[in-house]
Amino acid sequence: MHPVLPALLLSAAAGLVFTPWLVGQLRRASVMDVPNERSSHARPVPVGGGIGILVPWLLGMGVAAVAGVFPAPGFPAALVAGAIVLAVLGFADDLRGLPPLQRLAVESVVAAVCLKAGGLPVVTIALPGLAPVAAGAFGWFVAWVFVVGFTNMFNFMDGIDGLAGFQALLGAGALAIWAALAGDTTLAVSAALLAGAAVGFLRANYPRARVFMGDVGSLPLGFLLAMGVLRVHAGADRTGPTPLWLPLLFIWPFLSDATYTLFNRAIHGRNPFRPHRSHVYQRLVVAGQSHARVTLLYAAAMAVCIAAAFACRANPGLGPFVFWGIAALTLVLFVAIVSRVRAATTRRADDS
Repeated sequence: MHPVLPALLLSAAAGLVFTPWLVGQLRRASVMDVPNERSSHARPVPVGGGIGILVPWLLGMGVAAVAGVFPAPGFPAALVAGAIVLAVLGFADDLRGLPPLQRLAVESVVAAVCLKAGGLPVVTIALPGLAPVAAGAFGWFVAWVFVVGFTNMFNFMDGIDGLAGFQALLGAGALAIWAALAGDTTLAVSAALLAGAAVGFLRANYPRARVFMGDVGSLPLGFLLAMGVLRVHAGADRTGPTPLWLPLLFIWPFLSDATYTLFNRAIHGRNPFRPHRSHVYQRLVVAGQSHARVTLLYAAAMAVCIAAAFACRANPGLGPFVFWGIAALTLVLFVAIVSRVRAATTRRADDS
């Protein structure tokens, strides 16, 4: 039996047991997210549920290491060390808030050190249908920007019930399957442990949240998914490097929403990094869609993108059509949603 399945079951069972206990502890300690003008919830909810993902994952990584599943320590050690530091950083931010530059400085150092320890530069830069260009030393900078960027993007997108949990489940699950097929047991097991741990958290976060993930979960999860994407790209497949755009499809809904929102705000003269409710998923909620419906919509989009990535793996000739088709469709949908929500908001304002 491939160790992916036992890893998935172990972390899922641990998460299902640990998370309810954690919720009670957070409630007793009054670690609560109190609603404000940017919130999508109306009542105080315990925050810090990401610990319920991290602890089962760390437990599983420890068991896997003792069992000799990891032939080389560099990549697993980078994942564990980076996730722990970012979780501590995130929990401090959950409890009392941290200056953005302080957070960014820590994230930047973590990304640089862990990328070096894991040996994960961007090897080539290319888009489907275009000839790849060797990245060389510049590949380390691209990898660093990607890890720091997606760590924060994942944090930005953690705003409604179940959304980030499903991204972790589906994204990590896709990484686990891809790595298992490619013969990379290290990535397969670490990703399967992450997907399983997300199951335990989702039980308490969807369809109605009894606990929020918080920065203690969203920062390390964004980091772990980004590192997994780079592992696939840099050579998890025994045949050599995988085009970077392929594993990016595993995180496409979060990556595209956050990227579109940041550029849209910048184009309209608004600070992209100031707190806001401009993400596409937030606009849908503001327009009256339920958290459960929006989360399922994004989960369905994730599933389609993941299926498309595996189709391209089986038939590389599909790559240009799949990637550019998904990119164009995403842009059209985002523009249509933003325009429709803006028009509906204007009509409501005029009626009042």
